[in-house]
Amino acid sequence: MSSKRPLLAAVLVLAAAAVFAAGQATPDQKTPQPAEPCFVRWTVYPTASLSRYDYNNDLGLYEVRIYVELRRGSQEGEALKDAVVTSLGEKLEFHDDHFEKWVVFEKCVRPAEVDLEIAVKGRPVLRERQPLPDWLVLTEPRPAVIETGKDLGVHWEFDRFEAPVDVLAYDFKTGKELLRRTNEPGTSIVIPAADLPAGTIVRLYVIQSWLYKRYLDGRAYARGSELNVIPWSQVFFRTRGPAQGGRP
Repeated sequence: MSSKRPLLAAVLVLAAAAVFAAGQATPDQKTPQPAEPCFVRWTVYPTASLSRYDYNNDLGLYEVRIYVELRRGSQEGEALKDAVVTSLGEKLEFHDDHFEKWVVFEKCVRPAEVDLEIAVKGRPVLRERQPLPDWLVLTEPRPAVIETGKDLGVHWEFDRFEAPVDVLAYDFKTGKELLRRTNEPGTSIVIPAADLPAGTIVRLYVIQSWLYKRYLDGRAYARGSELNVIPWSQVFFRTRGPAQGGRP
């Protein structure tokens, strides 16, 4: 019996070593690491266009314009251009260093929220759904022929919360800026007659001065990932020219 004890002890030692080794990762069997986080900058523009072109064309065009910047690891990382990005049932297209899509809606079915899905090979799918805080809509002037020589009232409205806006106007033919008002309170201003040239097309728009911002949380997001929502509205109108003999 005594001669067998050293052999038994050796067998037990080898068995224990085998159990210990089985619990250790080999160089070819490394513990899986979590996927590197993505930096996401998601910018949404609820957009109300009274007219897209000259006047009395494409009236009441409501869009949600969506832009997504997607980078590896941080906002300084490589753009993940091979990702599949979808929002509001549409696949976003890659342009330069970001994804974008303009999704059109009827006025009566404007969405109250926006969703985002990001699929990158080798990573879990990212999904977000966030409310749209507001829509901003110009109500005056309408897309039409406007008489010059008198002041022009500009009016707008919010769906939910009033906020300061920037009001800008350009001569669409020359690109010259005609008006710039920033952080305007209330829901109206007056453009003096002297600032409104005759015989041209004017692009007028109002955009909320301060954006709505929300940071995106979770281990899948790199630091600083964010959602920005910026409502705005535009209109194009023609001013009557003195040499037109009373015709637009």
